[in-house]
Amino acid sequence: MIQKINTLLNLVAVAIAPFVAAASDPVEAVEAVEHSVFRFEAFLTLDDMRTYLKSHDPVGSSRTRMRQMLIEEAHGTLFVHPTNPHIEKYVYDINLCDYYIWRWNISADFDDGGRLLQTYVNGEPLFGSDSANKKAADLAKTGKASIFKISRPRPQAFKGESKLAYLLLDGDGDLKSTDDQVLTGPGPSRADPYDLGKIHSYANVDPWRSIFDSDEVAHIAPYTGNCSKAKPTQTAPRPVPLPAAPNPLPQGGNDQIPIDGSVKTGEMGN
Repeated sequence: MIQKINTLLNLVAVAIAPFVAAASDPVEAVEAVEHSVFRFEAFLTLDDMRTYLKSHDPVGSSRTRMRQMLIEEAHGTLFVHPTNPHIEKYVYDINLCDYYIWRWNISADFDDGGRLLQTYVNGEPLFGSDSANKKAADLAKTGKASIFKISRPRPQAFKGESKLAYLLLDGDGDLKSTDDQVLTGPGPSRADPYDLGKIHSYANVDPWRSIFDSDEVAHIAPYTGNCSKAKPTQTAPRPVPLPAAPNPLPQGGNDQIPIDGSVKTGEMGN
């Protein structure tokens, strides 16, 4: 009797197999099996996040999977690029005991079929060089470029870094046009209020993909550790210094953002 039941089950499995295969994306089927619940809080350092995304979400991963992982499971906030529907970012903020607001800004580029081309962690590409990235030296050659020192308010970090400062190079000197901008600025390397790690320098980064971007998340998550300890032994990175004396903007040279050009100051809106 048992043998007959097993035989019948095998026949049913064989009969429905073609329909299951036709209704499923094989890539997404494998991804679903290998996927475990994603939590931004599980990653302590920038390198931890980069290593995980490289190994678990390689080029060719589906847009559906990325959204499921970073939005549905991890409760990040989704932002689709204002001018390119094939680009989007998943942002998650963590309040490190009111000393610093840590931002994970994971952005991704997809092809027409919704398959991953490139992933960025806080504006830095994971897979090879960023061919689409704007080069600071090229922007500086426009003849209209300006450098702005901008502060990004973080009032929730009232015990520490309530403003994040960075330098923004704008190709035409108009902050309203955002497709010709790159920034340089410092950030911590660890999401730990008591050990923020070494300063990580972001350079030649698209502001929209960065930790300094102005988009606000729906909710700032609290630190899941213990906030009752003493004050951190290491504070967040110091603000970006202004040049001592502004000079005419240089017209050539290297791939680094020039910081001795015409400088203007301002504050990003909330």
